[in-house]
Amino acid sequence: MACKDCILVNRPTIASFTSSGLQNAANHLWREHKTPAPEGEKKSTAQLKSEGALKSNQPTIASVLKLDVNKPTEQNIANNIISRFDKQYFQRMLVELIVSSNQSLSFAENPILQEIFDYLNPSVSIQRANLTARAVRYKIIQEYDRHRQKVIEVLRNSPGALHISFDGWTSRNKLALYGIACFFRDEKNRPCKIMIGVLEAHRHFGSTIGGEVLDVLHTLGVSPEKIGYFTLDNAENSDTAMEVIGAELGFDGRLRRGRCIGHIINLAAKALLFGKDTDAFEQQLSGAEALSDTEYARWRKKGPVGKLHSIVVDVRISHRLIYLFKEV
Repeated sequence: MACKDCILVNRPTIASFTSSGLQNAANHLWREHKTPAPEGEKKSTAQLKSEGALKSNQPTIASVLKLDVNKPTEQNIANNIISRFDKQYFQRMLVELIVSSNQSLSFAENPILQEIFDYLNPSVSIQRANLTARAVRYKIIQEYDRHRQKVIEVLRNSPGALHISFDGWTSRNKLALYGIACFFRDEKNRPCKIMIGVLEAHRHFGSTIGGEVLDVLHTLGVSPEKIGYFTLDNAENSDTAMEVIGAELGFDGRLRRGRCIGHIINLAAKALLFGKDTDAFEQQLSGAEALSDTEYARWRKKGPVGKLHSIVVDVRISHRLIYLFKEV
């Protein structure tokens, strides 16, 4: 006989048992589906073992909620709470929370958060559903591997070319990262974009970056004929990266390289406003370095921009001015 619950939830492997003995089937129902024995029937070994935790110091739903398991009504309450808690679903939702809100992996170990979970449902601790930071990392990688094949299929079925953009930045924990994004049309001709790689860049050489991008494209099974254009910033290593990519995929990298208009406007505006001292201006404006009297006077001579800079500096060093500024 086959397990009806396995069929209903579309499990890839459906459990089956002989009709001569029901103990294995009952154990399966409890372990996999948290289905208790009917009232008045003999409980399975798995259910008895689970409920036998009362004999040790480990709490159960009944003990936490102070239910009398000898009373059928209260036993049913405990059974319903147990059966409604899906450990795998809870852990998946916890991982999604951490990823979507950009929390650290150790967020799952926060004792206050775990107390909230226990308050909402004691089954979290009883079934040991809380995750460690290492377990969160493992599950994130597991989900990535599970969804990667879907990404491969979507990119393969795109009716047009796949256009690529990549750029680097430094994360809050000082990791040098390169993000690789892909822009394409789906099977319904709708414009789409997807992040296909976030790499740790140990070196910022163009040849290294180009090789990393090629590795990502190869991993996703992207053929050279599907590659369209690349939109990059104006850094010199982008030129070298495109030479490496073009040489490997069989095209002239210079002819497939577009330049980010936002980056061009940003560079032009900085040059017009600040001249050659752009980096120094931004560093001091952010408060990274204190201004000396000489530097302060020099910035004042820079016209409207210098005066604005002086106002910002004055406001930042005075709590009274900060309050006045917020009241305006």
